[in-house]
Amino acid sequence: MRRVLLVKTSSMGDVVHMLSAVREAQQQRPEIRFDWICEEAFVELPNLLANVDRVIPVATRRWRKSLLAAATRREIRSFLASCRGRAYDTVIDAQGLLKTAWITASVRCPRQARFSFDWPTSREPLSSLAAGRGVHAPMHLHAIERLRVLCGHALGYQPTGPITALESHMPHGNSVMFFHGTTRQEKSWPMQEWIALGRALNQHGLDVQLVWGTPQEQQMGEALVKAIGGRAQLLPKSSLALLAQHIRSARAVVGVDSGLMHLAVALGTPTLAVMSASHLERFSASRFAPNWAAHARVITRTPGTESIRAQQALAACVDLGLI
Repeated sequence: MRRVLLVKTSSMGDVVHMLSAVREAQQQRPEIRFDWICEEAFVELPNLLANVDRVIPVATRRWRKSLLAAATRREIRSFLASCRGRAYDTVIDAQGLLKTAWITASVRCPRQARFSFDWPTSREPLSSLAAGRGVHAPMHLHAIERLRVLCGHALGYQPTGPITALESHMPHGNSVMFFHGTTRQEKSWPMQEWIALGRALNQHGLDVQLVWGTPQEQQMGEALVKAIGGRAQLLPKSSLALLAQHIRSARAVVGVDSGLMHLAVALGTPTLAVMSASHLERFSASRFAPNWAAHARVITRTPGTESIRAQQALAACVDLGLI
């Protein structure tokens, strides 16, 4: 049995993208058993796949705020002990950042069996030095395609066919989930557009459900529920595993560019991805948008307008056959 360690820690959307590549690897190499190092906030995601035996949490986001604290140093020592507790045949650093290079270098694995993106295609080129084998995955490719190239090269197969969802969608209700929360202001969608879309969906007999993870998202969610009316509801704060269950049963999802939106696409749920023009221009979002999925529609701003309009999202609902 071949044992492989995956290093893909964050962000949530990046971890979700990795799920698609790893699912293909499992199909191509079913004899492989995977361990996965993942940021502590997202450790439930790798468990959506079979053949992932162990998820090792890392807390780099939290540690860097108190690197000199004794408690932080103890946690880091414990983490490294977990990483070194098992020898690996192959390590794949799918992050390509300095924050994961030190992890890759610490693992018990022959250097020539450590894979990452090569110098020209790493987001932080110095990170490629921690791996013995650099894989060329052109930056213009979609993020998932880059990960497919990396995993295929490391594990000895040629990725074939289009990107596919992890599951087939089988809705159990009549709800449309709204994912309004985002960590970047430039990715947000104006509140009045959420309200207009929610009211329009109500008129077509669809129930709106909103989710939240921070107090700010909760406050906005409560205001949206009140303004939309009908049977709109704000769901209780949930784990990622429970949110995945809600997503599976939903009729559809509408979300800004966030990890939850990408999770909905990965799970095969019809999804409207609201991608702001500023985000497209500044962060090359076309390489991260779910434009690979037939069950998703990527909505961008119409030239000459200030923001994406609710009417555009409603038209996408019609295009997907939701109303």
